[in-house]
Amino acid sequence: MLAVLALSVADLGAQAGGGMPKTLKVMSYNIRIASPPAKGWGYTDLKGIADVINRQAPDLVALQEVDAYTERSGKNSHQALELARLTGMHAHFVKAVDRSGGDYGVAILSRFPIRSAESYRLPVSPGSDGEIRGCGLVVVKALGMKIGFMTAHLDHMKNEDRLLQVLRVNEILEKKKKMPVIFGADLNMQRNHEVIRTLEKEVAFLCSDCAPTFPADQPQRTLDYVMLNPAALKKMRVRRYDVVAEHHASDHLPLVVELERKK
Repeated sequence: MLAVLALSVADLGAQAGGGMPKTLKVMSYNIRIASPPAKGWGYTDLKGIADVINRQAPDLVALQEVDAYTERSGKNSHQALELARLTGMHAHFVKAVDRSGGDYGVAILSRFPIRSAESYRLPVSPGSDGEIRGCGLVVVKALGMKIGFMTAHLDHMKNEDRLLQVLRVNEILEKKKKMPVIFGADLNMQRNHEVIRTLEKEVAFLCSDCAPTFPADQPQRTLDYVMLNPAALKKMRVRRYDVVAEHHASDHLPLVVELERKK
């Protein structure tokens, strides 16, 4: 099991001078198909999600609960592509399941050109009433090196299905072990959950007493995380790990992590 990485919460301030950026800012955000809880299902505010992202100005965003061409969110709406347009970023969408006459899954936004992209479906056990979920990974160049950025959304109902999905995630991470990989996800598990220990075979969590991320109006549980694989731990250190107090756009709070390359 990988040790928990100690954090520094020093304020970086503005970066002076030109050249290669010294830091990398990533976000993980379950956007609830851009349906604000106060408005109820059927109301979509994609611009509200884009505003949350733009205020934080991340370089990479792991998104969960994303619709594409669904009846509930708009048959002409591909949320990942629209968010890419509204934020000036590139997008990779991963379909998990058919939903509401369209597609539902996860997505990645990147301020950098996406050099390659992969899509996976995370299984559930035979006969389960759980939900197949999505997992995506892109490769970009940042901090002067190739970096993998990954997102996933795990089942919320059964430990058996979450474990099966974690084992699949571990297989994906094992294949990428020579590359630094940053992993942002809604794991639907709190930090001390028994299934987390299986995931820790491949990644390090960046918090121990993690701030709650759900529900957004009165956060009580930590479900959302950013993690690093061993290759990333060798190359990067954490300068900031914050849960953002954004209570209206989704039922999850966004998580923002700022990383820098080790000298």
